[in-house]
Amino acid sequence: MPESSLPKSLSAQGLRAAFSGPMDAGIAGFVASTETDRHLLDADLRGSLAHVAMLEACGVVSPEQAGRLRAGLDQIRAEGLALDPDYEDVHMNVERRLEELIGEDARLLHTARSRNDQVALDLRLYVRDCEAALRAALSDLTAALLDKAEAHADTVMPGYTHLQRAQPVSLAHVLLAYQAAFARDAERLRQPLISPLGAGALAGTAVPIDPLLTARLLNADGAFSNALDAVTDRDFAAAFVFACALLAVHLSQLAETLILWCSREFDFIRLPDELTTGSSLMPQKKNPDCLELVRGRAGQCIGELVNLLTTLKGLPVGYNRDLQETKPPVARVAETVLASVRVCALAIQRMTVRREAMRQAASDEKLYATDLVERLVAQGVPFRTAYAAIGNIARHGVPFSQVSADEWAALGLSVTPETFTPEQSIAGRASHGGVSPARIADQIAAARAARREDLP
Repeated sequence: MPESSLPKSLSAQGLRAAFSGPMDAGIAGFVASTETDRHLLDADLRGSLAHVAMLEACGVVSPEQAGRLRAGLDQIRAEGLALDPDYEDVHMNVERRLEELIGEDARLLHTARSRNDQVALDLRLYVRDCEAALRAALSDLTAALLDKAEAHADTVMPGYTHLQRAQPVSLAHVLLAYQAAFARDAERLRQPLISPLGAGALAGTAVPIDPLLTARLLNADGAFSNALDAVTDRDFAAAFVFACALLAVHLSQLAETLILWCSREFDFIRLPDELTTGSSLMPQKKNPDCLELVRGRAGQCIGELVNLLTTLKGLPVGYNRDLQETKPPVARVAETVLASVRVCALAIQRMTVRREAMRQAASDEKLYATDLVERLVAQGVPFRTAYAAIGNIARHGVPFSQVSADEWAALGLSVTPETFTPEQSIAGRASHGGVSPARIADQIAAARAARREDLP
């Protein structure tokens, strides 16, 4: 059907039946949301298909009408749709295109529905899709961390606090710490999907519909309990953006660690050429720019969280156009974090570990001070007494291996050269979650078992 023959209700000014004239062109562009709504097109179509099925089941539309509506929506979904800002948003663009395809039956689509509950559903479906994509990417990252940890269970290195060498650990121990953080991130990216369809603008509808059926058709976890809350609620968006912001923080921490490790000051790892960039002036440079951008973009994600919460904080209950501004932060943070997860997975998979450099750094005898304190404690010496005794030796700057046997004997210790190896130190730390080879194997096995349980 040509545009000129469309009823005014579906033209570019279709929402202005009660107005005497068109909206100012500049204002129309200001209020349009089509740039962000392109992310919501598929969600909008899925929601409409479920809505049509519910309307048919409730006898609101005939099977023939429902069939034509479904055919048109399926065609739009197959062909795609470039959103025209003249039609303000994804919802009116779809409705306009549907009337071009099937004629007047398209005007039935919005029965018992408002854009208020419609956009709330679209954003919920989009968030669910983003959560699934991020969990899949995180699965790749945690798999890379587990594989690398398993390959380096016996690769010793210093553990750090305050960026100072603290105690010997294994590379596996450090990688498993990041794996645990990302596993928590994946769990935060699991929200129940509550369908708001049927809430109408704010007060429900007099049309005999079944919102619970719509929820089941959408494979949702339930339907709304209060229509006014259903169109107001953006908690799910805030929770998603928070989960992404915290994930971005964890990615930034991993990126910072890898940046330090590939510097010549540490020289623990090497990144391959395909993950580094060059300098415009210094031909010898290989810079970890991709990891630096992971670190830098974490700030953007934190900013998106502040953006979203600030938008929500002053709103009265009910739909307000401010809620349109909750969509861009969701879309931007999802795209940013997904790219960062993939970069970090590649870095872990492809980095070369310099075992000897790590072991040499872990051979600093000062790292064994705590081992000596704990040996004294095991012999009944009070912890603070043992701490002071070993600290006194360390204070004089004498390497532990050069302390005489008589001095050790005076402390009740029999010290052999094997005492001062990172392997010996690590082997003794067999407490739950510790760094001993047995505990590392336990952690890897538990993480792999959890991954298997998480598979669909």
